[in-house]
Amino acid sequence: MSAPACYLCRGQEHETLGAEVFQAPGSKVYKCRGCELVFLHPIMTPGEEKAFYQADWDKYMAGRSGPGWKSPESHFVSYQPEGERRLALVRPYLKADDSALEIGSATGYFLDDLRGYVREVTGVEPNPLQREHAVSRGLKTVSDVAELGERTFDVIFGYYVFEHFRDPVQTAKDLKKRLKPGGRLVLEVPNVDDVLLGPYRIPAFAPFYWQKAHYFNYSQKTFAAVLERAGLTCEVLPVQRYDLSNHMVWMMEQKPGGAGRFKELFTPALEAAYADALKARWRCDTVMAVARAA
Repeated sequence: MSAPACYLCRGQEHETLGAEVFQAPGSKVYKCRGCELVFLHPIMTPGEEKAFYQADWDKYMAGRSGPGWKSPESHFVSYQPEGERRLALVRPYLKADDSALEIGSATGYFLDDLRGYVREVTGVEPNPLQREHAVSRGLKTVSDVAELGERTFDVIFGYYVFEHFRDPVQTAKDLKKRLKPGGRLVLEVPNVDDVLLGPYRIPAFAPFYWQKAHYFNYSQKTFAAVLERAGLTCEVLPVQRYDLSNHMVWMMEQKPGGAGRFKELFTPALEAAYADALKARWRCDTVMAVARAA
């Protein structure tokens, strides 16, 4: 099946980046020769997508992420370091009287961290088990943004969810409407220019990286282009989440899960220098955007 016109620029010329996609036989990954947007085709139908997130998501992630997905409680506990990582980066953008919304809030581990820094937090999480766990911890969480009515927020967060949207420009426009005057939209997505996918060219990494749930795979350039198309101005920042040990294990064993393995050898200074080198060249694993209405 040939690729359709590019979502962003409507270009017809593409190159194939990946012919093997995690749990999506028949799908391929294409890169537009015009605007450089990287996208998956074909993608799930709306019905398949709804069933996937409501019924299959936990099992799907268990195949990728391991023990943190055994139960909602284990997920909440195991993701504490991730919540702290996010908080350290976003604290400069927070105000004590902010109302905060997170799209794709999972078990609420980040909302729980935010509670000490903003006035109120709300989550949107379609997965019923994760949503119920968040609610059990006193975190207001709904299954769909439509349940929020006309509510607006001072800051809206989205971590590793934007790449899942089939119409990212319209999604960004919809989120912009939910921002109060002066509001901020804080997003993180995987960086398609990741060093493991590019210069290192780890053979097993690409089939793991390309996945059925990620309809678009963004770079610094294309992520900014999508947000600007939605009428937002944005500050785009490089972020490195995974450590040198993780990269070493990918090289040696061709699999994920190596974070921290060599921490007795790799000093904090070395880890910081390695991360800084990747970020300086935009070969980091994550792109972060702080966007505001233009």
